[in-house]
Amino acid sequence: MTKMNTTEADMAPGTIGPLIDDVPLLIPAMVRPYVIAAVLHRGAIKRHELIAALTPHLAVADMQVGAWSALEADYVDSTRVELVCDEVLGEFVSAGRLCYNDTKDMWTATDLGYWITKATELDATIPFHLLKHVDPTKLRSPF
Repeated sequence: MTKMNTTEADMAPGTIGPLIDDVPLLIPAMVRPYVIAAVLHRGAIKRHELIAALTPHLAVADMQVGAWSALEADYVDSTRVELVCDEVLGEFVSAGRLCYNDTKDMWTATDLGYWITKATELDATIPFHLLKHVDPTKLRSPF
């Protein structure tokens, strides 16, 4: 069995198997499911956790500092994955779905109705510490 050399590893860093030729560049639509999964799992997410979850599935250009568009030259000290994650987390905040906690450096769930809907769509569960804020007398019965 031969080992993969460095140039071959750079061709497909986040994929498994020799038949994967190309990994698409990261876009916000690819990041949203990771945010939803983490929030449904524990009610909050940190930026480095999101980046760590995405890293095995990224193209090399997503992880290189300043390796994208010249239009984003002001952000030369950030990687593309950092910029896209910040954009997605900002979208959740602006929509009122998450809020940023300065003391813990994490984004926490705020719009409980949205997260209950997502959990229902995915046949998932919601963290129990979020459910303690729900008044059962105000829930509508589906029957």
